[in-house]
Parts: sequence; structure tokens; C-alpha cells
Amino acid sequence: MSMSCHDASGDNTLNVDAKVSSGIKRIVLVGNPNCGKSTLFNLITGMSVHVGNWPGVTVDVKMAQWKVNGEIWEVVDLPGSYSLLGKNADEQVTSSFLLSQEYDVILNVVDSTSLERSLMLTLELLDLQKPLVVALNLIDELEKSGATVDADRLSEELGIPVVRISALKGINIDGLKQALKNARVPKLVPFNRSLENLIATLQNKDSLGRFEAISTISNEQTDMDEIMGHLDGLHPQEHIAMERYRKAHQIATVVMKKLPEKWKWSDMLDHVLLHPLVGIPTFVIILYLLFKIIFAVGQPLTDLVAEAISWLSAVVTAYLPSGLIKDFIQNALFGGVGNVISFVPLVFVMFFTVGLLENSGYMARASLIMDRPLSRFGLSGKSFISLILGFGCNVPAILSTRAIDDPVERKIASMVIPLIPCNARLPVLTVLGAALFGPRALGAVLFCYVLSVLFSLLLAFAFRSVAFKRMPTFFALEMPPYRMPSLKMTTKLAWFRTKDFLHKAFTVVLLATVVFWILLTFPLGEDLSQSYVARIGMFLSQTVFKPLGFNWQMSSALLMGLAAKEAVLSSLGQLYQASGSALVSTLSGAFSVPSGIAFMVFFVLYVPCIATLAALRKEVGVKWTVVQLLVQLIVAYLVSIGAYYLSYLLFA
Repeated sequence: MSMSCHDASGDNTLNVDAKVSSGIKRIVLVGNPNCGKSTLFNLITGMSVHVGNWPGVTVDVKMAQWKVNGEIWEVVDLPGSYSLLGKNADEQVTSSFLLSQEYDVILNVVDSTSLERSLMLTLELLDLQKPLVVALNLIDELEKSGATVDADRLSEELGIPVVRISALKGINIDGLKQALKNARVPKLVPFNRSLENLIATLQNKDSLGRFEAISTISNEQTDMDEIMGHLDGLHPQEHIAMERYRKAHQIATVVMKKLPEKWKWSDMLDHVLLHPLVGIPTFVIILYLLFKIIFAVGQPLTDLVAEAISWLSAVVTAYLPSGLIKDFIQNALFGGVGNVISFVPLVFVMFFTVGLLENSGYMARASLIMDRPLSRFGLSGKSFISLILGFGCNVPAILSTRAIDDPVERKIASMVIPLIPCNARLPVLTVLGAALFGPRALGAVLFCYVLSVLFSLLLAFAFRSVAFKRMPTFFALEMPPYRMPSLKMTTKLAWFRTKDFLHKAFTVVLLATVVFWILLTFPLGEDLSQSYVARIGMFLSQTVFKPLGFNWQMSSALLMGLAAKEAVLSSLGQLYQASGSALVSTLSGAFSVPSGIAFMVFFVLYVPCIATLAALRKEVGVKWTVVQLLVQLIVAYLVSIGAYYLSYLLFA
């Protein structure tokens, strides 16, 4: 799962229409989901990636350069697809690119542990009649299971180079380079006679290429009576799929050599982890341990960075004369942006631990485990991955819902994802939890996370029951094999995602911090309580937030969270002129426990940042974005009032 942040409000459309530069070979990566295609892409390109959206849709297409023996090859990583004739956005982007763009070679990444299923897509790629290479990935895992693939025989069957690799371990990448240099147009693997005759008729009649003719038949874009007459009464898509399966099965049988089936440790593990009674408690325990590791490892590192930033602030400002420049550097840069940057270790550890879980193969199991509970709230296991992505960043999580086939479920999932607390909320919740509960901060943060997930599910149920009265679709998922995660690759991915957090700190958060500092500093010569920020905060604290017991500093900081949730932390640092542990100590005496708890609850539930709203508007339209915004704001306000009065009874 990718949890990188995107500025959804900007132009993030990929320019793929330009011709490939002279002397640069363009390689297009195509494969099923979970085949290791993106792992290979990250390995060969060093993750120097440009990510953009295919024109007209919010589906990511990644491009990067691969330096091979002095040459520069451009690599395009297309969305994972099971078929070029599919209807969901990912599959349509892949087929549209392959049919309309210029490229030199298609690199079909095949999961060798699921060869028969993977060959279904390979057979479709043959019909494009473009230079093609097949990379048999996960070959090390296949051999561990006691099976093997005869790559030479498969190459003969398909008429193209076939190379055995392991993207995770970097095995035989040199062989892959050589195969790409020797890429050639494949031979045709024909269908049965009746279907071949119909394809030939359409090609001659309408001057179509082979794949276009097959697509026309599959999409019923010609006379239905004529089609059904040629296909013995079978539905065109069904007939083509059956033929593909027959060929894939035939080829796989010839090239695959298997030992007798044995009860494997992965089967025993699935027997426990997917058990209806054991699976969910195990999943909850794993999530709890995940948070324990994140805080046990990340928090001490965060404290060290915070102390270093405080020391650097003192050194830099020690010899500066009093005035606006010193105040800006001390309070806006070090006290504002510095507070956010200090949490980079915590964010990195979070991405690293989640990456280990993702790369181990457990996340797919978690989707299957959560399918039944989610169905009670109007969602299915298909939405689970998008919801999990929301913990990293709500923007790519919303964009990932395009992989959900059911349009109703896709819309509902998009509308509840903003309630999932992204990584930007974690630093703020950590500081507030430490200020209110000291050593028990982890419990407070976990409570906020559980609360937000609970209300996201309740909101999904409400939308499904009131606005979209239709049950979720059937959920089917193929389980990837368990894998030992690569520490090197997981570290690279974690750092790649953490860089987005840093980029946001030096762009959006910095801009919000500067604006906040200006409003806090002016009018010049006035007391802090007379600043523009104070006036806005006092108005809100005396009206809207009066039932919650918020002071003007808390009310003002929440406004900055509309730009970016990290900005709430930088704003609190400026308002109280403190950072790191000093900010925690200051906040512990700045407001009561009931108002602090209400603030944490409101912060974790209230409206998302502008980038998330922009992504939501693209997916569900203006009307449903406004509805979602109002509903989420009302829920946050009412739940916070309840939290305030309940806390007052318990702690006052």
C-alpha cells in the first residue's frame, strides 16, 4: 500500500502524450495486482519517481528513469490489471495507455506462483503485437514450494523472451536487461476456429487491429445476432474468457513442474489467521502491537530531534537583536515548523512498521478478515485497503477507491475516509496526549484512533441506509503468499513516504505558519491578546466553542488545521512560544482535562485539510463533498460536547 501525500488541488496530470526522446527506450510495466511489479519498478529506478494522474481520471501512473550500461531507459509503471478488457478505472488506464501511447517494449511482470491466472493477461498482451518480454517474478518463492517453471519452454510457447527474476531480492536483473534488449513481437496464440473467423471478418470489414477487433466483440459493439451466431450462443465476454483460460491452463500445464501437494506452513498460518473466531482478535492485537512499536521506538527519537531543534534555535537566535526577524525565526520557524519536523522519526517508524506488515502478505488477509464486519456497515473488504491507506494520507486513500468496482461502495468509502486520522494528526495527538495524560499518552491516542474508525463506520452505515440504499457487492480476493519483507526495500519505501511529510512541512505548513505568525504579530506594538489571531480565536471561543471550554489559543489553532493538520501543532508552538517537551509542559497547564479531551476528540474528527477536500470533490462531486463536510463537522461537534461533559464528570 502507498501512503504518499499528493496535492490534489494542483495539476497532477501526467504528460504521457509527448513522444519518447530520441535515444531513450520506453519500457512499460504491466501485470496483475500483487505480482511484484511496483517492487521491481522501485528496484530498477532507485525510486526517483514522478507520480501523476492519467488525463481525466485520478489513477496514478508512475514514470522514472533506469540507467542501463550508459543508456537511459524510461520506465512507466501502469496500474495493476487483471485484464485489458476490464471496466474499472485502473484497467481502463492500462489498456488506454497501451493502445494510444508510444513505447518500445512491454515488460509483463508475472507472478510465477500463480502462473495460470497471470497468463490470462499475458495472452491479451500477445494480441497487441508489440515487442514483449515476460519476467517470471517470485521465482525464489516458487522453488521453495517445490515447483519450477521451464522458462525456455514458455519462451517457445509465446515466441518472446522469458526471464526468471526475484524483484524483492534483486535476482537476475542483468538477465532482465538482456531480455529487454532482445525483445521482439510475439507470435499469435490463436483462439478456436469460430472466434478466429469472426476476428478476421471484423479486421477486414472495419480495418481494425487484432486487439481492437477482440475488444469490439467483447464489448458487443457490433451486430449481436451476428456475434451470437458465430459463438454458438455464448456471451462474447464469456466465450473469450473461456478461450483465454483454456490456453492459459494448457500452457501452464506444459511449462510448470510441481511436486505433490504438501501441507505448508503458510496453509497452517492461514488456518489460524483467517479463522472466523481467531482472525479478528489477532488483527486487533497486531494493530495494538504496531502502535506500541511505533511509540516505543519513535517517541524517544522524536524527543531527541526536538531537543536538537531547541538547542539549534537557542544558538541561532542568541546573537540576534530583538525584533521581527528574531521573533519570526524563533517562533515561526523553530517553534512552528520545527515542532512538525521533530516528529519525522515517529512518522518514519510508522511507515516502516506498516510497510513490514504490507510486504509480508498479511494486509490481503486483513481485507478478507474485515469483509464480514465491514459488510454490516455497508462496505466490503474491497474498501479495507483504502481505509488503511487513510492512516497514511487521506488523499491517496480517496484516489485508491477507484479500484472498487461498485460505484455506490466507491462513493461511500470516499466519503468516510476523511474521518480516518492521517499521519499528520499523529504528532498533534501525541503532544496533546502527553500533556493531558503523561505516560498514559499511548492509551489516549489509541482511544482517538478507535473513536475515529468507529464513527467512519457509523457514517458509512448511515450513508448506505439513507442515501444509497443498496447492499455491497460480493468480495473475492486472491491471497498472495507470505513473504519475508526486505528490510532494505521497506526502509527505502518508508523514507520515500516520509519525504512527503517533510515536503509538506517545508511547503504547506511553512506557508500556513508564516500566515499565522503575521496574524499573531500584527497589529505591531499590541499585546498578544490583541493580535488578529487572538481576536478571531476569542470570537470562536466565546460563541461556537464555548460549550467545549476551548480557550482562544485552541480555537485559533484549529483554524490552521484546514490548510494542513500539522499546522495545528506549529500554531500551538507559536501561541505558547514553546517546542518539544517545553510545549508539552506548557499545554498541560494551559487548559483543563475536560476541555483538552474535547479538543483531542474534535481535532481527530473535524473536517479534513483542503487537499483532501479537493480529492473528495473529484471523486464524488461538489454536492456530496458539501454533504460530507457538514455531516463530519456536526458529528465532531456533538461528539466533542459529549466527551467534554463526560470528562467533566470523571476528572473535574
